Amino acid sequence: MSGEKRISIPFYSNFLYGDLYNSISKTRKIDTVSQVNLRRFGQSKKLIDSVVNELRANQRVLQMGITFGDEIERVAERVGAYGEVDVIDVNPLQLRHKKETMPLGWVHFSEGDATTFKAQEPYDAVICYFLLSELPIVSKMKAINAALDAVREGGVVIFVDTHMPIFWHPLRYVVRMYNRLWHPFAEKLWDRDIDTFARNRMDFTWRKSTCFGRMFQKVTAVRKSSNNSVIPSQTSV
Repeated sequence: MSGEKRISIPFYSNFLYGDLYNSISKTRKIDTVSQVNLRRFGQSKKLIDSVVNELRANQRVLQMGITFGDEIERVAERVGAYGEVDVIDVNPLQLRHKKETMPLGWVHFSEGDATTFKAQEPYDAVICYFLLSELPIVSKMKAINAALDAVREGGVVIFVDTHMPIFWHPLRYVVRMYNRLWHPFAEKLWDRDIDTFARNRMDFTWRKSTCFGRMFQKVTAVRKSSNNSVIPSQTSV
């Protein structure tokens, strides 16, 4: 892990999401599997399965950002007690809450900024699960490249997030209105593919899949080894 110096919560995060993320009572109400599945239109298990199936027992995994529901728990169960899961987030309240509700010895929570994170040792896998949609475009770029920099040769970076729905999707304009009001950074992922943010794009093999009428996307980036071979992706959304 990187150094343990105090991390500042970005202004935009406090302004847009502080009412939820800085309230332990509101966090507890919304941090349930059923609530998360409702917000994901019933796709939560499928999306988490697609992440978990990329992982193996005993791996070192970095999770960038606290998530609601059981995503982190499912990741931890997948790698097992002989693996390691490092979870970073800028919000100490969210870290404390998740640590209290999931006291597994091989899951380590610490303050860290995904946009500036530097790994002391490379990870087998790095996960960004619905993180990018909460970041402005410059921060998106920094977080994507920090995640790519943190993975070893043959390792995988897994991005799961929102995507532009197909034009006839019945919820397309409902989601667009919600984004404009409450999630203003999400639609940059409608306009631009995640791999285009990567400064060392050619060092990775990229795979993209979508589900639920293209409303959600999963992008995997497998770092090429020195002989240009890669570990194949195990699953798609």
